Amino acid sequence: MVKTMPVINHKDKQACERYNQFIETARFSSITQETDWGHVKNNWEPLYVYLEEAGEIVAAMSILTIQNMGEESFAYAAKGPVMNEVSIAYIERLVEEAEAELAKRKVFLLRMDPEFPYSEELNLALKQTNLLVRNREVAGKETIQPRYNMLLELRGRTEEEILSSFYGKTRYRIRYAQKKGLTSRVSSDWEDLALFYTLYETTSRRHGISYRPRNYFIRLAESFLDSGKMKIILILIDGVPDAGGLCFLSGNKVWYMYAGSTHENQVLMAPYLMNWEGIKWALAEGKEAYDFGGVFDLTNEDGLYQFKHGFIRPGQPTEYIGELDKVYNQEVYQRFIAK
Repeated sequence: MVKTMPVINHKDKQACERYNQFIETARFSSITQETDWGHVKNNWEPLYVYLEEAGEIVAAMSILTIQNMGEESFAYAAKGPVMNEVSIAYIERLVEEAEAELAKRKVFLLRMDPEFPYSEELNLALKQTNLLVRNREVAGKETIQPRYNMLLELRGRTEEEILSSFYGKTRYRIRYAQKKGLTSRVSSDWEDLALFYTLYETTSRRHGISYRPRNYFIRLAESFLDSGKMKIILILIDGVPDAGGLCFLSGNKVWYMYAGSTHENQVLMAPYLMNWEGIKWALAEGKEAYDFGGVFDLTNEDGLYQFKHGFIRPGQPTEYIGELDKVYNQEVYQRFIAK
């Protein structure tokens, strides 16, 4: 029998540790579902619910809420809920458990986007519930998270086997960077975080895209750097940082989340070497996969897709089920999705 548990107090250290232990080890999980993610997104209000069976947690959902439509609030379970086996019943029970608190916060929408692989069977089953399913009928960039992620399978494979599996040009570029004397540093040093941020800010400004403020990355480090769940990877040319990335232990994989580079020495292929270092860290941690993150456009005309696909081809992107919306105020919801 599955027992629904009350909302946990995020200030209860023991309760949070037990909760996070489940998040860290569950099959379908993400670091964005750990309670420390609430510190990273500190302008949102956290809410944590879980289900228990025979004294063990079997499903959990970390929700963050923010008032963003007048007096109405948006609730988001980033890459959640979390569980070991996909269960629609668990999803519905978790939502039911959260609803009293969501009502207090005047939530017009609870949005979930679990990392459940897409299947027609699951898609049809979810559409029989009172959830609105947003996947193939929705334009790619109209979802919060990309539905397609580039996942490199690591289970049962050595470094040599993985390197040899890469697309020829990708493998060549990694070796070329090494041959040209580029060096790497996989770090937990706060000073390296500052070096990374400079690279990240430089890249964002070069491409004319919005970027996270410095304090956001400080909160990331406060939450995950000292615990070893976060690594700063720097690629250096003659001792000077040329490219960098942030990788995180996220469930059963390492997730490559943020990156930046000077672009001044792009012919030396530093980003390829950076990801190779991330992959080696994932292997050392015994993780099952390395996640290059999502892509919206599945075409070689898109440079991001082409770069990431070179590491996993001839494999294909992993398609997730998409967004699951529980709507509590239809009028506000329509205005929200029209924005």
